Amino acid sequence: MALYSKRLEPLLAYPFAEIDRAKREAQTRMRVVDFGVGDPDIHTDKAIQGALVAGLAEDSAHKYPSYNGNEKFRRSVARYMLNRWRVKLDPDAEVLSLIGSKEGIAHLPLAVLNPGDVACYPDPGYPVYRAGIILAGGEPVALRLREENGFLPDLEDIPVKAKLVWLNYPNNPTAQTAPKEFWHDAVEHARERGYLLVNDAAYSEIYYGDRPSGPLAVGGKDVAMEIHSLSKPFSMCGYRVGFAVGSSEAIFALGALKKNIDSGVFNPIQDSARAALDNFSELIPPIRKIYSARVKRLHDALVEAGWQVFPTNATFYIWAKVPASDTSADFAKMLIENHGIVTLPGSAMGDGGEGYIRFSLTLPDEDLELGIERLREVRL
Repeated sequence: MALYSKRLEPLLAYPFAEIDRAKREAQTRMRVVDFGVGDPDIHTDKAIQGALVAGLAEDSAHKYPSYNGNEKFRRSVARYMLNRWRVKLDPDAEVLSLIGSKEGIAHLPLAVLNPGDVACYPDPGYPVYRAGIILAGGEPVALRLREENGFLPDLEDIPVKAKLVWLNYPNNPTAQTAPKEFWHDAVEHARERGYLLVNDAAYSEIYYGDRPSGPLAVGGKDVAMEIHSLSKPFSMCGYRVGFAVGSSEAIFALGALKKNIDSGVFNPIQDSARAALDNFSELIPPIRKIYSARVKRLHDALVEAGWQVFPTNATFYIWAKVPASDTSADFAKMLIENHGIVTLPGSAMGDGGEGYIRFSLTLPDEDLELGIERLREVRL
């Protein structure tokens, strides 16, 4: 007898199983260069580490934290959003702490959807959008991100009955940004249709041209929410801390759900997050500079070798086409078996990712150079 629920059945298939097998086999024969997972290799700044250590000595470290985030943390988030994005927030009603952005993404559908409600997610995209909708009993509808449209969704593809629409810009995996005009249109569309518009803004600080925009920056706070992560801009993946901001109704709903699921973010972790947010202007540019150099190095090398790659406007990814004769998974498997190169097949991010692979630049420069050397040997 299966001990898992029926709602889990669509989520049990593991798209990386064959890739993982090929990687393990290749590791017995050679040094593998991993461009697969987007897990930053850059160390967390010592000031952030110090705030965490200092917080351990406080009495509050040994007590239950606030469900919504303690007052100092919420006010720090509000300052950051105002100083960085010119978005004014009420820290008591429009800010909510998260145990990492993934947690918020997975739980939000439970807070705002009823069984059978339609919710949209980007395809290709982070698999947790779809998973959260399924676990909430919603009806997931993919919004295809097409190359010919600059990997932006067509807002007219959103069903009339949609109650929740996920977007993600700067985008994983395509490394594209959405212009301010798009966000104006998206916010107005959400107002007209009456759905909650949510942007996963995990990569908002990792950009290489004009500063990205978002739904809150264009005045969409009444119909929109943003979910932010400290993992990417501050190299704090293991700290598991993020925040949701925007619509007070959506913040209330997600907060009410979380009170029945978790007990908030460990207070010393909130202290470290405050140290990061309060010093964003000093801490983020050096990290952005490292990723910018890596992205340019790999992009130029791939173009020189004859690959078809797309400009990386933001994130630390490169999105590339695979030969027309191959599937994404087969091509990624070949790269591992023949060259010891791990990438992410686009199909692992949804049907819309078929025909592409993703390179992550979260690896040391030494590995990057070895990877470039091997990629020059690939026959396209």
